[in-house]
Amino acid sequence: MLERATQKVLRRSAAATPRHLSFDSWDTLSADERQTVQVCHPQWRGVRTAAYAFGDPVVEVIELEQGLAEEMKEVGVGTVVVHASPPGTVDFLRRASALGLKTLQVFHSSMAQHGSDAGEAENVSTAIQMQSDDDLDGIGFVKIGIAEVFRDLGSRTFHVPNRVPRLPSVNKVPLGHGLDVGVFHDPYWRKNVTTQLGASALLGATAHVMRTPDVGYLEDISIVEHGTLAWEDFISLQASVDLNLYVTLSECHPMGPMESYLCDVPCLVSRTSELFDDDDELRELTTVVELDNPSAIAVAATRLLARAPFAIERARDWMTRHDRSAEQAWRSFTSM
Repeated sequence: MLERATQKVLRRSAAATPRHLSFDSWDTLSADERQTVQVCHPQWRGVRTAAYAFGDPVVEVIELEQGLAEEMKEVGVGTVVVHASPPGTVDFLRRASALGLKTLQVFHSSMAQHGSDAGEAENVSTAIQMQSDDDLDGIGFVKIGIAEVFRDLGSRTFHVPNRVPRLPSVNKVPLGHGLDVGVFHDPYWRKNVTTQLGASALLGATAHVMRTPDVGYLEDISIVEHGTLAWEDFISLQASVDLNLYVTLSECHPMGPMESYLCDVPCLVSRTSELFDDDDELRELTTVVELDNPSAIAVAATRLLARAPFAIERARDWMTRHDRSAEQAWRSFTSM
């Protein structure tokens, strides 16, 4: 019966937006595995990595369609979690709710972004309204502190910290530039890329980037541009440098630093998330306070490099503890 229903839905959806499943097919999932299914955009790398780390089955799709909600209903999905707001999210969630699925949405943005990027704020405001309309059962925020604000304003919101990422096999590549530093961010205002490239110059390092900011004087700095890489190749590159810089102006719960430490590469971060927040010595060693000061970043980076083995070991211990509590938070959210 289930197999016939699945085949019928798949035939009807053949012309729909292409999708990628983290599983072979619906009929390979057990009844328990169908209880919670996640949806994410395949090109939003950090959000996608976070979704996979939560552990429940994932459907990757560029644009959400109501037919997917109907398909999920027919194969017995109980709860659908949409990460961020891919195109079509609102109509999809309304249809899923009307069909009796529990509907949840997780936001991977900060209030700093809401104050400067109109689309991010609009997506959250829409979700709050959908909850008032009984089309959305719960809203999760990866960034610590935001859920409390909306709960105080009367919404059903939850803090859902990212879990530790699941990495593919890593094959390090020889770079051979002396000190190699990764600054692997899109040159977007809150990622603070130009400042970190200035710090790389002070370190006498070669900086490795996906894309160089459009800043003329950076031509005098040693920079290797790699372009957009497949995720597995990107992880291998990130694992091949001597140090990663993640000194951004605003973060939620960044995956990059955790990826770096899992690959045994120290990573300097800004004190803008809950990373390492219960280990004072580790937090002091791995963070920098003056985020827009390249000299301060270089000094902190030098200090971290000198104690890299200690930082890597303590960071991995922290991630083990954190992942246990993050898994519990996720289960509480999806079983609300």
